[in-house]
Amino acid sequence: MSRRVHRLGAGRRSARRGQALVELAIVFPVLVGIIAVLFQFGILFIAYLSLVHQTRDIGRYVAVHPDTLDGSPGSSSPPCASTRPSGSLWEHVCNDVPSVIDATKIKDVPLVSPACTTISSTSGHCVSGSTQIRTTGSEIHIQMSYDASSIIFLPTNFQLGAWLKVAIPTQLPTYDYYVMVEPH
Repeated sequence: MSRRVHRLGAGRRSARRGQALVELAIVFPVLVGIIAVLFQFGILFIAYLSLVHQTRDIGRYVAVHPDTLDGSPGSSSPPCASTRPSGSLWEHVCNDVPSVIDATKIKDVPLVSPACTTISSTSGHCVSGSTQIRTTGSEIHIQMSYDASSIIFLPTNFQLGAWLKVAIPTQLPTYDYYVMVEPH
């Protein structure tokens, strides 16, 4: 009789093990999916923080060196993928990009406003016509945007059932930064 009781207990344990294995098989793909999405958003967040850092660096550079030509190509091609004038602001941007982001994926948004496209030969300052721009104490608006499609490893659009649609952004939001020109 004691053998019979022992056999019944052993059967229940193997059934519990089988039930746990089935539950793991059901839950495991969901857990792996959640972990993959968390990694993807973490990578996108690191890229966005690098973009913020780069924009602030450029803002500090422009505040101290307001008479630097922008040198933006103003075309649809990424500014860091084409040639830039030597000593221009875009050259500084492209040479100072953090290693986390790809310099050729930085979008050509109006980087600095007001734009410096001409340097006066007499004063050495940025001018628009005969008016000096970027004077001491004036506000400068810096914008940067980034195409993050090269760092996304998950599908950008997918659906889980009929009720959950997920879209991962490929374009990071434009970061705006304002600085005042330092005395020069």
